[in-house]
Amino acid sequence: MINREVIIMRKNSSLIAALMLVLMIAAIAAGSGNFGQAAEPININIMALSGTTGLSMVKMFEDNPVLSTGVNVTYSIVSNPQQMTAKIISGEADIAAVPTNTAALLYNKGIAIKIGAITNWGVTYLAGRDLSVKKWTDLKGKTIAVTGKGATPDILFRRFLKANGLDPERDVKLEYYPTPAELAQLVIAEKTDLAVIPEPWVTEVMLRSPSARVLLDFQEEWKRLENRKESYPQSCLVVSTKLYQEHPEVVKTFLQQAGLASDWVNDNRAQAGILAEKFVKISANAATDAIPRCNFRFAIASSVKNEVDYFLNSLFEFDPEFLGGKLPDAAFYLPQ
Repeated sequence: MINREVIIMRKNSSLIAALMLVLMIAAIAAGSGNFGQAAEPININIMALSGTTGLSMVKMFEDNPVLSTGVNVTYSIVSNPQQMTAKIISGEADIAAVPTNTAALLYNKGIAIKIGAITNWGVTYLAGRDLSVKKWTDLKGKTIAVTGKGATPDILFRRFLKANGLDPERDVKLEYYPTPAELAQLVIAEKTDLAVIPEPWVTEVMLRSPSARVLLDFQEEWKRLENRKESYPQSCLVVSTKLYQEHPEVVKTFLQQAGLASDWVNDNRAQAGILAEKFVKISANAATDAIPRCNFRFAIASSVKNEVDYFLNSLFEFDPEFLGGKLPDAAFYLPQ
């Protein structure tokens, strides 16, 4: 005969086990928000200015490497610097490739971004058909076309003129054009003989206008005047503070992939040229030939902080308003 107390204990044990199972299921459902429903995907917009900043990333545009499970990435090229600035300010761009001084200016104006990496170390040249220009002082009395008033090429050009004893307001005539692409067409059409213009448009000009030459090298002049072994950190990658705070590992993976993409461009010039024509709208031949003068060397920004700070301080000393009236603080840099 089975003891009645044993039967009662077995019934109680079954009830307790069933209750625990119900509680476990409820806890799992509560922890996941909606039981069985997949997590929301992360959508990231990555943008680059056309030209050198985009050229270093063409491998990423082509391959769209996976940054993490559930992360959807959209790459896009922006042709106009003002448009890019607007997209960063509005928050539409989560990651952007821009001039380093633009990044500092936006940060100083309160835009929630951080500098993640330096992508190139100077790509600006004085090019044209006036072969009488062999040194900076030869520019006295000349008319020079410049891309982007207040942009890095313009700032450096005026700084170099002053350092060589020329007044940018009196000794030369400066004519400004909004984009390098527009300025390149003017040089090709022989509507201007001297132009301050970045790669890869310098090479585009020389391929289509054989009489044009590189006359002065901004990178060499920077190293000479500043007594630096390294050229200036012209372009960078910025990351929205919100994206970094919410998904730091995704940002870390992106920067790793961007570094690999930059190395690939240096090592595979012909293939990179084909992708440049596809994505950056520069001819394959021009992009291929321009790469050695683009000075691509990917570096995490915090690892080259001294060079970035030196560059920004130099611009600030020339005209504080280029950076919004102050230098960015240490929080400008993405933690390493």
